Amino acid sequence: MRRVVFDSNAVDPLADVPGAYEVLESAVQAGTLKLLYTHVNIDELAEVPDLDRRSTLLLLLVSLSELVPTGATALDYSRLNFCRVSDESDDFEIMRSQSIKHTRDALIASTARFEQCALVTNEHRLAKRSRERGIEVLTSADLLAEFGFTLPVVPKPSAPTVPTTT
Repeated sequence: MRRVVFDSNAVDPLADVPGAYEVLESAVQAGTLKLLYTHVNIDELAEVPDLDRRSTLLLLLVSLSELVPTGATALDYSRLNFCRVSDESDDFEIMRSQSIKHTRDALIASTARFEQCALVTNEHRLAKRSRERGIEVLTSADLLAEFGFTLPVVPKPSAPTVPTTT
């Protein structure tokens, strides 16, 4: 069984790409995939300003995934009974790049490390820091591809041509 911890930004494709949610839902129901999330995901998604979008993202995450405690504890970020006390504070500091603003990302990455499973994120900086700590990292597209679904390629707009005068 494939086990993964979702970063909050990994939920967006499930809401935005027709068929993506259904692919993961089928894999979860078949027992070939287990999705995990933390209170940090709920905290982050609860800050989405658009009420409809916020509701959609939260419902998608909760309906597919299992809540687990974070793999570390951070003062002012962790919730009692939803975090683990860890003796890997040096590792945690490296994952958050010694910056308070990366604390939530580090908590999610430390959860993947504790759970010994992959981290699904679409954020490059977190992916790089996590790989450096030995955590397997997938994008949403990578995870979906494992279950036979390919995200559609959106062509980049071409640069406007500048008329030349002769």
